[in-house]
Amino acid sequence: MNMMCRNLKRRNVEGGKLDRLTNLPINIKYRIQEQLSVEEAARMSVLSTQWRYVWASKPKLVFSPQFCARKPLTDVIEAILSHHYGDIKSFCVDISSIPCSQHSVIDRWISFLSRNGITDLTLQNQSNALYKLPSCMYDIELESLRLSNCIFKLPCGFRGFHKLKNLTLHQVVLELNDVTPCLWMPYLVTLHVRECSGFPNSKVYAPRLSELFFFTRRTEDLELGHFMDCQKLKTVVLVSSKQNQHEVMNLTYLLKCWPEICSFGLDSCYFLKSFATEAERLPTYLNSLKSITLSEFDFDDDDHIFSLLRILTVSPHLVDLHLALNSKKKKTDDMKVINVVNHFEGPAYRTLGVLHKLQRLMINHFHGSKIEMFFVKFIFASAPVLLNTIIHEDVGSVDESQSLKISQELMSFPRASPKLKIHVNRRSNRSITAPNCSSHVGG
Repeated sequence: MNMMCRNLKRRNVEGGKLDRLTNLPINIKYRIQEQLSVEEAARMSVLSTQWRYVWASKPKLVFSPQFCARKPLTDVIEAILSHHYGDIKSFCVDISSIPCSQHSVIDRWISFLSRNGITDLTLQNQSNALYKLPSCMYDIELESLRLSNCIFKLPCGFRGFHKLKNLTLHQVVLELNDVTPCLWMPYLVTLHVRECSGFPNSKVYAPRLSELFFFTRRTEDLELGHFMDCQKLKTVVLVSSKQNQHEVMNLTYLLKCWPEICSFGLDSCYFLKSFATEAERLPTYLNSLKSITLSEFDFDDDDHIFSLLRILTVSPHLVDLHLALNSKKKKTDDMKVINVVNHFEGPAYRTLGVLHKLQRLMINHFHGSKIEMFFVKFIFASAPVLLNTIIHEDVGSVDESQSLKISQELMSFPRASPKLKIHVNRRSNRSITAPNCSSHVGG
């Protein structure tokens, strides 16, 4: 890039004519500079007056963590902003290196951005010093907002983010008051909340919400009652733990409220168990559901098995099924256990007819227990268009000899799909792949 800059400068000086790169439309020039670091883009500004204009007016300013780690960060950014003209639509900066005593400088940046058309703001903060957002922040008509390690205190009379479409909060402290107890975001499409304080119990108005991700493992209870009206939800991922969850959520009721959900993920066995104990019936069909991811799944827990079967029976268009098993399972030779109930053997499950579109099955931390093998055998026999099955063994509980037995038994299972490929992997990078020719169900 440095050589290109020197060559272009020489050609301009010698020929006195604009080169082909300089003749590009301004939006293309902006895109070129977006691919460069801040230093490279600044160097490019010396090529000509036109490139100096591009540098000083680019609407997207992204400062990498490496750039932000430099000592005179505040002075450099202050200088860039003071020489900038035109709107700044997007601004991304890592404020981790700025001490709490200098947070007023960040306030000035946000104030400047609020007067210059900012719509996309990212403040990354990895330090223990939380940054409290200034009051002018809540007057900006943002479309995308990403915050980490900040204090999000809504002022009295706050009327909501009326244009916000994407909101990502990581370790953010949300402080609502009695006057503004609700986050009003009528155009919000994606909401990612990770280890935040105060957010799970806050009221949210987001009727257009399509993607919801909640990670509350180290914070308070996860309550989703205020998302019942979000009937356009398509992707939902919930991560929590029993230690922090004092009340069981009625997931059956929530799924009834989300008729368009197509991807559903649970990272807590505690939530999954609720399906087995809830008296309410699931919707007749979750016709839009195409992908299910269940973590901390335990085949030794009947509630987990029954919950999974409940979901499968109402998911006729399921394409992807991903199970991450509990990796803390003790090492046992479960292959020799005789008295294991096969919950997948009954005629009701053999004739489910709900796996006719399943194409991919992935299981992580596979232990090779009899009930796990029963489940895989059931899937093979019930999925006529299954293309790939990927089994990642748990090397902490499966030794080399057991691994060989598991692979041999998996390869011998009858398959409803003539195109099925089976991959059995270990962390040692040894992989066993089955050919797609085998005995077929009914063949």
